[in-house]
Amino acid sequence: MTRATKTHDWETPTLRASIKDGLFYSLMVGAGETYLPAFGIFLLGSSLQIGILTTLPPVIGAIFQYFGVLSLDTAKFRKKLISQSAYFHGLIWIPIALLPFFFGKGPAAVWILTLLVCAYHALLGFGIPIWNSLIGDLVPPDKRGEFFGRRNKLCGAVTFAALAATGVILDTTTLIEAATLGYALVFLFSSWCRLRSADWLNRYDDPEYHQSSEQRFSLWRFLKKTRQSNFAKFVLFVATMSFAVNISGPYFSIYMLRDLKFSYSEFMAITAMNIFAQFITIQRWGAFSDRFGNKKILTISAFGVASCPLIWLFTSNFWIIFFLHLYCGFVWAGFNLSAANFMFDAVTPPKRGRCSAYSALLTSFFVLAGSLAGGYIATHTTSPIDFQTHLGLPASPYPFIFFLSLILRVIVAVSFLKAFREVRDVESINHRALIFRIIHIRPLSGATFGIVSNIFRPGRQK
Repeated sequence: MTRATKTHDWETPTLRASIKDGLFYSLMVGAGETYLPAFGIFLLGSSLQIGILTTLPPVIGAIFQYFGVLSLDTAKFRKKLISQSAYFHGLIWIPIALLPFFFGKGPAAVWILTLLVCAYHALLGFGIPIWNSLIGDLVPPDKRGEFFGRRNKLCGAVTFAALAATGVILDTTTLIEAATLGYALVFLFSSWCRLRSADWLNRYDDPEYHQSSEQRFSLWRFLKKTRQSNFAKFVLFVATMSFAVNISGPYFSIYMLRDLKFSYSEFMAITAMNIFAQFITIQRWGAFSDRFGNKKILTISAFGVASCPLIWLFTSNFWIIFFLHLYCGFVWAGFNLSAANFMFDAVTPPKRGRCSAYSALLTSFFVLAGSLAGGYIATHTTSPIDFQTHLGLPASPYPFIFFLSLILRVIVAVSFLKAFREVRDVESINHRALIFRIIHIRPLSGATFGIVSNIFRPGRQK
């Protein structure tokens, strides 16, 4: 007896290859990229070094997105550019895996790791605008939410599994005093996954790319249009929200591993819970974004993202933090999906690669600024709130920057969300009614997450 497979009218060999490319890429992210900050801590990096390791490489990646855009200006075909950068991207994992065998632990090793991760993000960044340009042409516009929701759901499941397995491997090798070997194994596995991802990238369709000189514009021209351009206002919102998020973002790993004394397995479990929540909810977010528009989803999820640091301000209990990260993953899934799809909707295909690169470049500088600001505040200022006495948290500078990040996220959401508008004709619905649909509020049976009701509904379609 065989199980029926659900097919979609938009499925093509290219889009199936895109899903498989994404699955191997997600294995790499879950097993390797997620643990790079922990690897820096293992190499005895300082708080400043970990902050730089977390935020400088994405800036380098964003700069190289600009070079990716320049390559688009002269390219007729895009697949070769993407796959070649992906192959080199996979090879970067090999020196990262071997680093402690040659340089040991200490500041020098962490700085070398930072340089290697910068190269990793440079290669990744070079391919991003080219991939965005190509995939945007290959996915039907009215099915983007459904396709990317499905793709991201599968990728989230794979990332979750890789993250969990890696946490167990690192904990086990740490117990037998072989953590260096454990990191080497997972990073070499990450290299293999990215090379397999590149193989699937080579199976994409590659329609000829056309771009007129009128569709090319400088970064300065893009920035000058901020006051008139709906898309530029959206980019400014994402950039400022990224600044607010990254005041605290790079330091959660240090807080968990050093101040709260969580094990690798506990660190993995909290991170995995976030990914698990995204995996089980992102397809629902995609359906809502197709129907009601990305701006509505972005507005609701942005305020959810703003509230996430509250978790860390009232408890240091692992289990409370663990289960509340289900909520964080839920709202981050909506935010990330709607923000990505808004760009596809708001920008015409010939301008898509350039606009994605410029927005990434601007956002990455805000990310770096937020990280450096958070690191400076954590190491050079005294918190006006005694979190240790009043809330029972461990003596640490980080709860104050978590609190500051929360306040700034709310300010950004209130100030910038009203500046831009939806760009598609979508079904009208007010925010309260949409929230009720998302969480399945029922007057007689109470409130349940819609995804939970789907999981346990008898006879649901497989």
